[in-house]
Amino acid sequence: MKPLKSMLVFWLFAVLVLPSSAWSQALPVAQPDRVGRAVSGAIQDGMRSRGFAANDPRFASTLARVSPQLATVAGSAATVTVGAVTAPGWASVALAVGIGAVITYAVNLGLDALVRWLFRTDGKIDESGENLAIPTSTAMTAGGAYWKVSFHSAGVNVDLAGGDGEAVARQGYYEYRSQTGQDTQAAPSCSITSTQVTCGVIYAIKQATGAPASCPAGSLYKNGACGPYTFTAPAAVPTKAGLSPQQATNDIPAADLDKRLNTAIVAALANRAWQQAASQPGYDGLPYPQSNPIRADEVGPWMEANPDFAPTVRDFTAPNPTTSSNPQPWSLPQNPTSATTTPAQAPNATNPAAANPLQNLGPDPGIGAPTLEQTPTAYQIAKPVLDLLPGLRSFQPQTQAGVCPRPTIELYGSHTLDAHCRLIDENKSIIQTAMVFAWAALALFIILSA
Repeated sequence: MKPLKSMLVFWLFAVLVLPSSAWSQALPVAQPDRVGRAVSGAIQDGMRSRGFAANDPRFASTLARVSPQLATVAGSAATVTVGAVTAPGWASVALAVGIGAVITYAVNLGLDALVRWLFRTDGKIDESGENLAIPTSTAMTAGGAYWKVSFHSAGVNVDLAGGDGEAVARQGYYEYRSQTGQDTQAAPSCSITSTQVTCGVIYAIKQATGAPASCPAGSLYKNGACGPYTFTAPAAVPTKAGLSPQQATNDIPAADLDKRLNTAIVAALANRAWQQAASQPGYDGLPYPQSNPIRADEVGPWMEANPDFAPTVRDFTAPNPTTSSNPQPWSLPQNPTSATTTPAQAPNATNPAAANPLQNLGPDPGIGAPTLEQTPTAYQIAKPVLDLLPGLRSFQPQTQAGVCPRPTIELYGSHTLDAHCRLIDENKSIIQTAMVFAWAALALFIILSA
């Protein structure tokens, strides 16, 4: 027994003292500049679709005039604190710029998000939730795409596969807590991307091919068979009224933070920023299209085409402070998809020749008015054409003395066929006139078709 006891003591010592390997997943970092990129892209696409060319000096002036207006609004907007950073965020700026005048209903912050905000005109936010229904309606086809969860706990290997990523991840979390003897009624906060869903310590990975079996909607594959989901869905977000931006931000579920920002919010923010900038004195940008504002379905294609720059709910609600690396956090970039966000600059439309000043030519030299050469007559204009090929003027066609043929046949005597000759001779003038007209018309058609 002594050797066994010694080994056990050594093992406990190694577990407590020796370092062990662990892997952690980096937390998502907010990038508020992506909201500015999306607003810039929405305004630029809006101007192009309304018939304004990008080389119009007012095109760049519009972006350049919107930026200081946003900065002015940000100066009076409520601040938001996340971690150690306190500054206005795009959410509080949207509230201050009057986004509630455009979106007059409770709008989901993110696509398929749980929480909805109503941007009031008094600087407050009404928050509402909807019953959370985790999607389980995607069937899984053997060999096709699927979501996979695999982990080892309490001596048991757990492998799950299904057609809905969040549902598979929540089921994995339920199985994990069941294996470890924890409360299975607890619902985790889930972070969702296009390829991975993380719920607590469990994550589901999207697989392009190789589904182990075919399972109908509402079920997943476990232990060699298809069965129903048994996880506990989280409770809905409670309805609250009159929240400050900070309170409303604190209430956003973690599962909503990394969802793509609703295009309706981007469109409304672009509209209000453009509209307020256009109402300022000295504005030299394009007029705001009051009867044809930027729509949410116009913003969607830009965000789909630029997924790396598409903002999330986290980007929208996070503080956007002024830093040494970003001294103008509210400026709209000239090129929203560039690696560096260079602020849009307005061209010098007041004096385009400012870079090339006029030279002083001295006293008046007394140069008279310019003279114009004499206007040519119609004959002088047509003369070069009339003088072409002068030899044709004396051209005379050769005349031919034709004789009407009068054939003779021998049939019951000799007969001469000359009736057509008499007909032609009797109508010679009419036939000549008709032929003259026919040849003249043919010549006219040839000339006109050239």
